[in-house]
Amino acid sequence: MSVLAMTGVAILDYLTGYRFGFFVFYFLPVAYCAWKSCRRVAYLLAILSALAWFAVDRWSGDPHSIFPYGYWNAGIRLLSFLTIAHGVSRIRELLRLEQHLRCELQEALAEVRTLTGFLPICARCKKIRDDGGYWRRLEEYIEQRTPARFTHGYCERCANQLLADAGLPPKFTEQPAAADDDPH
Repeated sequence: MSVLAMTGVAILDYLTGYRFGFFVFYFLPVAYCAWKSCRRVAYLLAILSALAWFAVDRWSGDPHSIFPYGYWNAGIRLLSFLTIAHGVSRIRELLRLEQHLRCELQEALAEVRTLTGFLPICARCKKIRDDGGYWRRLEEYIEQRTPARFTHGYCERCANQLLADAGLPPKFTEQPAAADDDPH
């Protein structure tokens, strides 16, 4: 597609003659190719664009006042086209890298918010020691590191124990304890 566009620009440049400059329109296929394709293809198109411009300049029939001017102009255009090809492909490459790094960062942030590894916890009061060495309530520790929030209530056994401590009859029937349940 870019080669076709560049060919169209060269034909239009030839038809409009030497005095009407189409220099800037050679950039568009080069920039498009650099954005959509790899850097080598963009460099190749930049070289082809400079050669096409040079050919159009030579065939236009308008001689330069000094012979090397045509070569000088072609060299400057080649350098310009290569600069555009390099710059646009580098920008595209950096944008892809930035997108990749942003995805990695989001994954890392999601992982950081997940509790992993060993947590030092008090065997009696169940407080957890944080990275600073301070003992924090279990709920506080988890709420600071995850999106989880706590609400409190009593299990049947603890509710009945509280009622018994207050001198009241048990109100709840206990469910059979699972193998890993804490017997209190």
